[in-house]
Amino acid sequence: MNHPTRIPKPRRKLSRHVEEIDDGEGNWLISYADLMTLLWGFFVILSAFSEPNAAKFEKLKQETAEAMGGKYESPYNTITDTLRKIIQELHLEQQVKLEQLTDGLRITAESGTFFDTGSAGLLPNAQDILVRLASVLKDNMADHRILIEGHTDDVPIASMAFPSNWELSLRRASEVVRLFESVGIPHAALRPIGVADVEPLVNPAGLADEELKTARARNRRVVIRLQRTIGQPVTKSASPRVP
Repeated sequence: MNHPTRIPKPRRKLSRHVEEIDDGEGNWLISYADLMTLLWGFFVILSAFSEPNAAKFEKLKQETAEAMGGKYESPYNTITDTLRKIIQELHLEQQVKLEQLTDGLRITAESGTFFDTGSAGLLPNAQDILVRLASVLKDNMADHRILIEGHTDDVPIASMAFPSNWELSLRRASEVVRLFESVGIPHAALRPIGVADVEPLVNPAGLADEELKTARARNRRVVIRLQRTIGQPVTKSASPRVP
């Protein structure tokens, strides 16, 4: 008797479900790595600003504002506009230059505007000009100081009053400082600096005749520098003194 042939049924494949067990180690390692990265960035910034520098801080503010899509407004726009109007009213655009900086501003004036050749006595008109400028600067002295630089040309001077250009340049800077103090700018915020001829705007070497004369005229100057300070408190007020 023939038995029917049995066709074996295909075996079912048993699917094995492997369950992954996460003990949480991966998550905290990622968080830890992120924290270390943030701390590293923080200490890099902290190191960059380890020495107080107003220019760096103001530059950082500007870059941050621009990166965020905002508009940076310099804190010196108003005072710059006011000083520029005074210079224009006095018709001194050619003799006095105004420059806005990251941490303040710089006023550069030809020495002939304030002093006679070889002299450190302020001319009468110069006193009026400086008083008007100082009155504006005085209202913006919070966290700032004023550096007054005297610059001469390279022509040597030898007199009883001024043995060299060092004495002449420092005396001129000191005269401006004394006038500024007399209108109420704090004594502790003023710095007279005599530079003599070591920082010329135009190098006179190799020049002659009219070119040399023009270069020396440019190099003879007085620079008034309003500079922001950080971590250096300045006396807020000073009693006006009679010059």
